[in-house]
Amino acid sequence: MDRADSSEVYAVKEHVPGFLIQYKTDRNIPTNYHYHSGYEIVWLKAGKARYIFEDKVYSLKKDSILLFKSSEFHRVYLPEHTVYERVVVMFTDDFFSMQHTIMNQFQHLFESLSSPHLMWNAFIWQTDHIQPLFDALIEETNHPKRWMQQSAIEIYLLQLLLFLCREMEEREQLQPQSLKVNSSDQLSPHDNIIQAMNEIWNKDWKLDDLADKLHFNKYYLCHFFKKEFGVTVQEYILQRRMFEAMKMLHYKNLTVQQIAEYVGFQSASSFIRRFKNHVGVTPNQYRKSKRK
Repeated sequence: MDRADSSEVYAVKEHVPGFLIQYKTDRNIPTNYHYHSGYEIVWLKAGKARYIFEDKVYSLKKDSILLFKSSEFHRVYLPEHTVYERVVVMFTDDFFSMQHTIMNQFQHLFESLSSPHLMWNAFIWQTDHIQPLFDALIEETNHPKRWMQQSAIEIYLLQLLLFLCREMEEREQLQPQSLKVNSSDQLSPHDNIIQAMNEIWNKDWKLDDLADKLHFNKYYLCHFFKKEFGVTVQEYILQRRMFEAMKMLHYKNLTVQQIAEYVGFQSASSFIRRFKNHVGVTPNQYRKSKRK
């Protein structure tokens, strides 16, 4: 089934500078799934938010801290009538002016995680420790002409990464191996749905079969998915297909026909038409623009 909803939604690659920090209270968020290079740290100060990845859904609340690799397919969904106060830090691998052991260890620890994202609910002593670091980073970015500003940001960011590395290391030591492998019985309904979607996104799928697998009435599944994830089942499938196709066009030397087949389209012409409709250019034009 390569049909999808006709609304203009797709996975977008966003441009992010080497370092960015934002304190925000608005509800303005990307309306589609997106990705960008580097890493992202989200500290939810108040309210609720749902972060949806390829294989996991995180429900954030006050003082939840989420760390993830930004190149992963992800989207933020906000429940109605809730505040969304947060601090967001984004940075890329090449931001630092020189090699730092802490950054190297951060990358090593992060790569050793079972999935490229991690969340925990911070205790007050932890938030008291990191609040001055976030404040200092915001203060520095607000004064771009300040003497040695780049170096100051690097120092404060390294302190933050040191804190995160210690948290990851301690969590790894404290959590028994037996608790790190989740069975389907332990997964939330959101995780079960996302994992089921991951099994069918590039296949000839049917809504009836998906609903049966999840033990949902198909009409309730559609309602639940739209309510909890902010897009329809068909929109999610299409966005995932576009996301994977763009990655393959960028990094793989496969033909358009091969990519079309891999992401679940029955013909190259159908894939090209859908890709141009949602990305704005043909697959070959997109590939050329990324390989200049």
